[in-house]
Amino acid sequence: VALLEQGLDAVTLSAIARTAGVAKSNVYRYFESREEILLELLLDDLVDMVTAVEKALAPLAGSGDIEAVATAVTVVLVDRPRVCALISVVANVLEHNLSTDVLRDFKEQVLEVSIRIGNALHAAVPGLAAERAPALIRYLNALIAGLWPMGHPPAALEGVLDDPRYAPLRSRFGVDFRGALEA
Repeated sequence: VALLEQGLDAVTLSAIARTAGVAKSNVYRYFESREEILLELLLDDLVDMVTAVEKALAPLAGSGDIEAVATAVTVVLVDRPRVCALISVVANVLEHNLSTDVLRDFKEQVLEVSIRIGNALHAAVPGLAAERAPALIRYLNALIAGLWPMGHPPAALEGVLDDPRYAPLRSRFGVDFRGALEA
C-alpha cells in the first residue's frame, strides 16, 4: 500500500518489519535487503499478471487481431498498478544491493514468465515470429518503466500538468501503453 500511496522511498526495511510485526533484524534472517523483498513481491505479481494475460489472450488465439491483443494486455496491466510500479524501478533500483545468487534466481524466474507471455502473444498473433518474442517482452518492460511514472506524476507536477498549455505533455498510462503496444 505504501508503495502506491507514498512511493518507493516510503518502503523501507524498517517499515516492512513494522508492518510484518517483527524486528528489523528478523527480516535480515530471510532477506538480504528491501530490494530482495520487493523483487519477491514483483515475482508474485508477475505470475499473477501473466496468468491473467494468458487467460485474456486465449480467446484471441490465432486471430492476429493486434488491436484486441493490445487492449487485453493493457486492461490486465491497468488492473495491476503495483506490478507496473515495481517494473518501473527494477533496473534502476531493485536490481541493486543484491548478491549474484539472488539476482540469478530472480532472472531465472523472470525468464520463465517471459516465455509464458511470449507464447501467449505468439498464439494470439501467429505472425509474430517466436524468435522476436523476447525482444517484444523487453520492449513491453521498457514501455511500462517509462510510461508508468509519466502517467503517475508527483503532486507538484500534477498541478503543472493541469494547465491546458501542458496537455500535450500529460501521459495517460493505459491509453499511451495500448497505443505503443499496438504500434
